[in-house]
Amino acid sequence: MNRNISYDFGLDSIVSVAAPIGTDPDTLIEQVKQKLIQRIQENDDVLIVFENIYDSETGAVDEDWENYSKNSQETS
Repeated sequence: MNRNISYDFGLDSIVSVAAPIGTDPDTLIEQVKQKLIQRIQENDDVLIVFENIYDSETGAVDEDWENYSKNSQETS
């Protein structure tokens, strides 16, 4: 029977927003999100990178998605 595991991805793109000197970066998060959404919708230089897989049943984290199987994580 097939079952699902989580495939984790990260964004490897820089998003910058202009703000006055001394601005608390936490106050800019919403602007950054909006700019990132816009870049994704326009396919404008956003790099999405596979990081690893996570198996919630076994707790295993692995980068080798091609050779991963639940059975290989169990001990006899």
